[in-house]
Amino acid sequence: MPPRSTAGCYTCKRRKKKCDETQPQCLRCVKSGKECEGYAPLENPDGRGIMRRGKVAPGRTGVSQLQSSDGPNLVEDKSSSPPGTKLSDQQDNSSPLTPPLDSGPPSSQWFSADKAASLPSQGAVWYPTAVVQSSLPLAEEKYTGLPTPFASLSPNAKSGPAYPPSSPDDYWINSSPEDVKPLPALQNSGLVGYYQFSGPSFPHASISEAEEEDDLEDNVRVKQEMCIVPVLDPNTADNTLPFVLECYARWINLVVFEPTKAVHPMKESIIHQFIHSPDKRSTIILLANTIGSLGKSIQLSSKMMSLVHMLRTYAYQTIYEFMSRQSTNDPETDRQQALNTLDLMMEVVLMQRYSYSMSTIARLMEAAAPVFRQACPEPMNQYVNLPRAVLSPSINIRHFATTDVIISITTGRPLLFRYDVTYPPDILEQFQDGRYGMQWLHGIADQYIVLLARINVLFEEFGTSINPRYITEIEDEIREVATFTDRSADPVVTIWKFTVRECWKLTMYVYLYMVLCRTSTADPRVLNSVKSYVRLMETVKPGRNPDSFLYIPMIIVGASAYRKQDRAVIQRRMLGLQECIFPGSCGYDAMNMLIDLWARTEAEDRPAVWDDLRESAYRVTGV
Repeated sequence: MPPRSTAGCYTCKRRKKKCDETQPQCLRCVKSGKECEGYAPLENPDGRGIMRRGKVAPGRTGVSQLQSSDGPNLVEDKSSSPPGTKLSDQQDNSSPLTPPLDSGPPSSQWFSADKAASLPSQGAVWYPTAVVQSSLPLAEEKYTGLPTPFASLSPNAKSGPAYPPSSPDDYWINSSPEDVKPLPALQNSGLVGYYQFSGPSFPHASISEAEEEDDLEDNVRVKQEMCIVPVLDPNTADNTLPFVLECYARWINLVVFEPTKAVHPMKESIIHQFIHSPDKRSTIILLANTIGSLGKSIQLSSKMMSLVHMLRTYAYQTIYEFMSRQSTNDPETDRQQALNTLDLMMEVVLMQRYSYSMSTIARLMEAAAPVFRQACPEPMNQYVNLPRAVLSPSINIRHFATTDVIISITTGRPLLFRYDVTYPPDILEQFQDGRYGMQWLHGIADQYIVLLARINVLFEEFGTSINPRYITEIEDEIREVATFTDRSADPVVTIWKFTVRECWKLTMYVYLYMVLCRTSTADPRVLNSVKSYVRLMETVKPGRNPDSFLYIPMIIVGASAYRKQDRAVIQRRMLGLQECIFPGSCGYDAMNMLIDLWARTEAEDRPAVWDDLRESAYRVTGV
């Protein structure tokens, strides 16, 4: 079959045919009797100096249409700064606040303010092309290295990346996983057993032009549905909202498992905040600049890192202001104020995955926990119903509950809340439908989120004396959960999405046996599940997709892997992701957690148990 055209006419692109690019109509269309729909205009050259044709332009819905259908007229504040105003000129001194820097275990203290930082004023409007001139530090944590695997665990132990390589080339992958050598940085210290695989280097998965072309039709569809009007000049007041939506559309295609399902809930949330919260527009525009940059490259520049720092500090500021506010004695009013405080929290948490450590995200979640609890509809003397939270109309409640479970299962930490995991009658039908919740974000079924929390709750209640009927019951529930995989225009995308869902199902079995049954990695049930997971994952080609969505289950399966060949595959796939090789990022922490776990258990000549992941997480991240 002829290769797919990347610079031809629209007709050949849609038919995935090689276009001869004859002007004004291609001969392939003429000879086949098809109507040639013409060519896209040439865009600016890419980084390799190649002129690429523009993608299909989104539908032209006017601003007037938006005003009539989505809310009141958008009127920009006349006191807003002109387009050329710099961000530094719009900053104002607010209440001092910076994120807590403690490295010990989580405590009941949700917030601490011990450093002053310059915060943006709420009334300012930041324009997309404004220049950032910030005196804020680009990083708040100094990494001093990981204590040796044989050191005692004390609350005063400093955290940081375990084995920072001098360059990405320090990581090597071996086609023979039995050849295991210590990391060079630790050989002189007398420590042995740390995994490094020698052999040819493995190319890191990145956002390449080829991958964009593979998902061209899906991405164009997302862009058409997300955007309102073509973004002409982002500094024009009328184009501010379209600029924000354009940035979100680019970002969604990077971080979301099912972009087409994420478009409408995220678009509605953005437009609602933009129209009804003028004081948040400056923050939304700043956020759009950052996620727009992430949509192009995961490795953020120093300018973008300073923006992420500002946004994180702003999140702490809004939490602090909410906690300092007097209660109105009206539960519904207090709940609405809590929901407003959680606005934009999802984006800030997701951004930090690529630029900050696990401990940074965990502490932000701890700080936001009382706000989340206030935003939930259950009375304060009742547990939060997790199924209801996962399907909440508020995208921020859904995301917080899901993220709480994911952090717990990947670090061994307890959940921030003791959840009620029973299904209300009106919620059960929605779960079975498969169109609600947050499974479009990470690729994990919403019922699995509830099951994971239920496993944790049962272990807290019964410990190792669990009744076997609970194990059988959960096994049946895992088996019965339907995996919804929408067909894509590209069959390869359909295959890797189906693979992600099936890998999550195998991960559920692994977590059940390791956590609730308290087995070791040598248990036959765990061995078979891990083996099946690795075999299934290897059926799809390594790359950003699907590996970025297999990253979370790889942590669980990696901590439960007993065979060296299984560990080698997981390490190779994780090191193919850029976020797993940048020191200070979540993926880098996760990789070092697994290396620490494998090294300790191998040095002690024993199979790993689930508590080993908790110990490694504390040693590497301090949480």
